[in-house]
Formats: sequence, structure tokens, C-alpha cells
Amino acid sequence: MKHLKLFGIPVASFGESKPASRGKPVAPPFQQGATLSPRFEPSNITQDITANDIQNAIREAENGQTYNLFRLYRDVLLSDNHIQAEINTRKLALLAQPLAIMPADKDNPDDVALAAAFTRAKSDCANWRDGLVALMDSNCGWPVSIVEKIMQPAGEPAGDEPQLQFTLARLVPVNPQALCYQWAYQLGGFGSGTASSIQQIQTPANGLNQAPYIMDLNRWEPYLKLWPIGENGRIIYDATHAEYLDRTRHMVHRGHLLTGFRDNWGGPFRAILFWWYFRNLGREWFARFMERFGSPFPVGYTDATDAAAVALLREAFDLARSIGGLVVDESSRIDLKEAMVAGGADGHKTFHDLCNNEISKLITGLDSGSKPHGLNAGANQMQQSVREDYRMFDQSSLSETVIQQLVIPFRDMNGLKGMIKLVWGGLSDVDAKMFADFLMAMSTAGWTPTDDAIPTVEERTGIPFERIIPPAPLDPGFGGTSSTSPQNKNSKKPTPFTVFSVGDPQPKPTPIDSIVEKHSAALAAAFRGALAPVRQIVLSSTSRADCEAKLKLFYADWQPQRVQEILEEALQVCAATGAAEGSPKPKV
Repeated sequence: MKHLKLFGIPVASFGESKPASRGKPVAPPFQQGATLSPRFEPSNITQDITANDIQNAIREAENGQTYNLFRLYRDVLLSDNHIQAEINTRKLALLAQPLAIMPADKDNPDDVALAAAFTRAKSDCANWRDGLVALMDSNCGWPVSIVEKIMQPAGEPAGDEPQLQFTLARLVPVNPQALCYQWAYQLGGFGSGTASSIQQIQTPANGLNQAPYIMDLNRWEPYLKLWPIGENGRIIYDATHAEYLDRTRHMVHRGHLLTGFRDNWGGPFRAILFWWYFRNLGREWFARFMERFGSPFPVGYTDATDAAAVALLREAFDLARSIGGLVVDESSRIDLKEAMVAGGADGHKTFHDLCNNEISKLITGLDSGSKPHGLNAGANQMQQSVREDYRMFDQSSLSETVIQQLVIPFRDMNGLKGMIKLVWGGLSDVDAKMFADFLMAMSTAGWTPTDDAIPTVEERTGIPFERIIPPAPLDPGFGGTSSTSPQNKNSKKPTPFTVFSVGDPQPKPTPIDSIVEKHSAALAAAFRGALAPVRQIVLSSTSRADCEAKLKLFYADWQPQRVQEILEEALQVCAATGAAEGSPKPKV
């Protein structure tokens, strides 16, 4: 392990694999890098926070110091049930769906092998789900999320598993407090607009080495570094020793649409802070309101000119707080009055709901007004707790991060080739039914998706598809298996037509052959596409009943109304062309 000496404290390099090799390819990381110790985790900042504190945290972050802002994000998330519920809803909309690891091209052996290899790596990972949960922190709050990927020797495969050199051991989230942006703001001076007093002192005129503050835009993450962390787990806030991220070790995910802004400006969570703060103030105000006006208060009547009587009544009111009663003379009268608290409670509830709605719209795309209410809420198509476009974007962005930053490095370190695709889940219940009805309607109309459309269908549904190979064409004559054949003699169900192979005895020519050859073109023109098998069924049928039975069996999964139309059309064409004339009658 590489060590540095800062202020007499040994420091472990966080941002590089071990052994460290800055700027050169590194071996797969087998050990977790230095991490922040729980002893040095920043304390809670929300217990007495003010609006001025929030503004100061934002201004500091804009100048590269995200310590207080990220600490505030953590405390808000941990202390707020509504924000937790909405973020969990956003994550579960994707992570609760099954994950399909599929080859990019099913006909490419390299893609198939890589899909099998990564499926094994996913199974070997001790906390696959936890790693994805950590990556999705930046989908609905944090500006960026970073996860370490720890590898391990693969060992011998079990069963049909592929032979690998390295496999995935675990995914370790990186604490946001370890993110360092300060180094990028320490080269400046007076009039730079973002220079603090420290930055103004550390200018080139004072002989400061500028190398640590020069941005290498050719790096993988040129604006993001990690603070050095000592062996005792404490961050050493020395930006001159901050390390760039390591592509082999780290995964960086930004699952939001604010990627045009620097991470240290706050990301989506910045828009939540003040709604959270105002709602907490409203809760405090409502508690004070109920404390003051929530219970009846006494009104005393006495002789105001009698100082002794007024003093006695005042003393009785003071004692009432401890003894729960009033002691007055007979000449005084006490009435209990109730304040109109219903209006005040409704006002506070409206304000509370407003704040929650604004938070929900940012995280899930929906507010409580868009969610169904009442006994018939289940029939409302807006019952989705996350907007579909949000979920589809989360799926595509997370898939891209995993493939580019986990699958490809895994492929390269194992000497594999090819590419895979990841599909999380599929359509919602409502959309899945609509999509299935659409495919059924297209099939009924004689259309079917092409092989090129299957990847799109798989991505939409989250289910791997394989095209059913249609039956081979029959001999043009009446070569079908007859209902009088031995294998069908005792069967009540019609037997599907069979195809004679080369070694089978060929059927004898019949007088119908010339009629079939004459009218075969007419049948072919009448039935095309999904109805092409109708021609072969008609030509192979021995009777009208045999033709009808075979058609019903072949199109058993179609709608009965459409099957009946096919029967009528087939028999009409059969009669018009004379294709079945002269057919031998089935024996009883």
C-alpha cells in the first residue's frame, strides 16, 4: 500500500488500486480502498438549523467545499419519512423488477459467452442489490454516486458455468464526504469571483506549486477527486494530495438530468432543501398553535375595582396549571372558551401537503393530487407511483453505467469479447395488457414482428423472446396423415398434418393432383403471411370436416371469432377452386 506523510500522519491513497500506479493500467482491485471511519462521520446538523445555515452550506459547496451540504443531505434523508418513502418508491420501481442479462446478438457466440460469464459474476457478488441501491442515490437526490467494485479470483466453474480468471466479489458505496472538489477552486486570487481568503493566500506569487490544481481534462473524471484518508479512517483535508478516480476500481453514476451543472452545486436534492425546511417550520408552528389554542381556556369574571378579588383570580389561574382546577370566591365566575382551531388546522394541513407535493413531484414526477383516492382508485390508470418515463430513464441510465463501467472492464480483464444488454423488468400491468392486446390485434390482422423487432419487444417487456419456427410445408398432394392411420385410430382429437421425409414412402398420385396443381396459385394468393399455412391445410385435407378440424387445431390460440372467419374463407376458397373435389371419404 502506498503511504504519504501529512502532518506526521500516515495516509492511504483512496483513489488508486494497490499497488498504486498513477496514470498506468492497474490490476483488478481485490481489496477495498481506504474509507471513512464511523468515528469520524460528521455529526447531525439539522437539530437547530436555520435558513441562513442552509444558504451558507450551498455557498460553500459552490466554492468547492461540499462538507456541510452533503452532511445536510444525509441528515435530511435520515430524518424525513416522506422523502425516504418517495426515494424508496423511485428506486423500487426499477430494482423490484427482475433483471435480464441477454446477449446483444443471440447469434454471436461472443455475446452469448459474455452474457453467461456476467450472469455468473452477478451471482458471485455478495451484495449486488446494495451496490445498485447506492448507485441510484443520484437518480433522485445526490448529484453523483460512486461505488467501488471489488474483484476476486474466479476459481473453478461449477457445471456449465464459463471459465473465468476474475469475478465480482462485492460493490462498496463510497461515502459522499470523501468527494473532493476544493482542489479545483484553489487556483485563483482577487477578483476571481470564487476565491476565498485561503485561496487568495495560496497564489502562484507565494510560490505555491500549481501542479495539484491543474485540471487534466483528459482524465476519466477531470473535475472529481477523493480526499486522502489516513489509516485511522480520518479524512485529511489536504487538496494537494487528493486523488483522481480509478476507472478500474470505481463506478460513477449520475442518474439525473442536471448533468450540465457541476456536482458541487448540489444536484436535485438542492431543490428539496427549502421545501423540507419550510414544512418542518410549519410543523413546529402547528404544534405551538395547538398548544396555545388546542384546549379550552378560562375566562374570569369579577369586580375589576376590587384589587383583592382580581389578585385572587390571577392566583387561581396560576394554580390551575399545576392542580388542574380553579379556586375562586362566590362573587367570581369562570367560563371555558374554545378557539376555532379547525380553520387553523386546515390551513396548516394545506401548507404541509403543498410542501410534500413539491417534494414528490421532484422525486417521482407525481404529487398526491395525481394519485387515486376512494374505493375505485384501483381502476385509475394513474395508480402508478412513479411516472413511466422516469422509470424508463432510470432503467436506461443505470444499464448504461453498469455496462460501460462494470461489464466492459470485467470483459477485458477476463479476455472475453462481445457485448450484452441489461433489461430491468418490463411494462406495468396496464401497459403490458395494452401491449399484448396490440400484438394480438396485429397477429389477427396477419402481421407479426420481424426478427429485428424482437430486441425492442424484449426491452419493453423485460422477457427474452424466441421466434416459434413454423411447420415445414407439406407435399403438394394429399400426403397428410389420415384419420384412418393406426396412430390416429383411437384418438378423438384431430392429428396435425405431418411431413414426409426423404426416406418415407411417397403417397400415390390421385385424380385430385391435376386440380390441385391448377388451383394452387389461387390458394396461395388468397392466404398469405400468418394465414399461409391455410393453403397447406386445405391441400392436405381429406374432407371438409378434416379441413375444419385441422384449421381449428392450428389456430387454437387465436380468437374464436377470427378462427370462424378463417374457416369460412378457407372452405369458400376450397369450394371455389375445387381443391377438395374427389377427395377420398374418411373410413368409419
